[in-house]
This record gives sequence, C-alpha cells and structure tokens, in this order.
Amino acid sequence: CNEADRIVSLVDRMNLFVDHGEIDRQGVNIHSILSHVCLLSQNGFGSHIKYTQRYDPSLPLVNGNKDQLVQVFLNLFKNAAESIKTNEGEIIISTSFEPGVRVKNSNNTNSLELPLVVTIKDNGVGIPDEIREHLFEPFISTKVNGSGLGLPLIAKIINDHGGIVEFDSDNNGTTFKVMLPIITDK
Repeated sequence: CNEADRIVSLVDRMNLFVDHGEIDRQGVNIHSILSHVCLLSQNGFGSHIKYTQRYDPSLPLVNGNKDQLVQVFLNLFKNAAESIKTNEGEIIISTSFEPGVRVKNSNNTNSLELPLVVTIKDNGVGIPDEIREHLFEPFISTKVNGSGLGLPLIAKIINDHGGIVEFDSDNNGTTFKVMLPIITDK
C-alpha cells in the first residue's frame, strides 16, 4: 500500500508538467510575492537563516499567475535554505530592472525582453559539478528524500510566463536569477 501511495503521489506531481493551456495571468507585484515567500520561509523551514532583501522599488508589474510564482520562489528559497549547513546562513533576495536584458527565443527569429530580474543568492554548499548540466531535468536531486521535481517545475512555470531561469554555483553558494517580462502598454 505504501508503495502504491508513493507512485500515485509521484504521478500527481508529474501532472504539473502537463500543458493545461494558457495560464490565468494578471498584473502581479513581484515584491509582494517575494515578501510573502520570505515570511513563510522565516517562519518555517528557514527560521535559522538571515534574510536580506534588496528591492528596486520602481519595478513595474509582472504579467503572471500569483500562485505559480509563489510556488517558484518557495521552491528556490527552500532549496537555498537546505543548502546552508552553518549557523551563519544568509539568503540575499534582490530585484532589479535591467532594460537591456534580451534573450533569443527558441526559433531564433525574435528576441525577448526580460527586464525584471529576481536574484536569490545563498551561502550554502553549492551544487555539485556532476549534476549542474542536468539540474533542470526531472529526478535529479542531491537530497536524500528529494524527488528531483522542484527545479524542473520552476523552469516550466517560468518558461510558461515567458521568462528564463539561470544559476551559478560554487562551493561558496548558489545564485539563481529569474528573468521575467513586464506588463507594457504596447
């Protein structure tokens, strides 16, 4: 029974990767999402960590799904918190507006403007070299009981929002950058 329950749970989580069509979007303040997730983290899994918030107060709204974006940043905060093995752990959350950030789309015909950048930096142990190339693939995890579905889900949600997620890591910590389009009056 336990094994059947585990498989059903895994199938339910894999359903998150199925394309269900257009996501329900509206103008979302990224700072309210980040502040909410920071509060959840401080009062739960990351209570032992110092949080530093460096927000650009002039950022425009993101055209996004609030619940999905909360899930993205909750997963990133949780991963950051779990990578910190000392009592001097810190997660730095920053936002910026970088109007020159452009990325080629998959068919290389147009470039996408992704000026809203959210950076989450931790001083944890970093991501092992052997999994970095496959980090956003399902079932890749360094956690003992990890499913390896958190980062692929993050990548899918951000991609569905028209954005991208990147990372850099060494033995002094990891930095994730989430780049998103903004609402424009065009």
